[in-house]
Amino acid sequence: MINLLKNPDFVQFCETASPLEMVEHLTDGNIRGLEKIALGTLANRKQLPPNVVNVLLVYFFSTFANKVYDRNDLARLYDYWSSNHVYSFLKAQEMTEENIENVLSGLK
Repeated sequence: MINLLKNPDFVQFCETASPLEMVEHLTDGNIRGLEKIALGTLANRKQLPPNVVNVLLVYFFSTFANKVYDRNDLARLYDYWSSNHVYSFLKAQEMTEENIENVLSGLK
């Protein structure tokens, strides 16, 4: 799924899609209550630009789509990216190279 970030059409989608639309796309329309709760944790956070949030969602759901996960993990990653000043699409792409499991274990 991370490879989608190299597809120009998908990059354009990242620029225009809402987080909910992105999650719908990444989960093939299978949005569960867990996804809604996880997205809800981002609702009041305004530090990252929308296209960066969409890359974060690609990063997160590349590992956790259709799996059980801690509903706070997405918010933890958001805060981690914010503290690392991930404000551009390019920087967001670079951050997806980090092992998500290692990052999350270091944040808990």
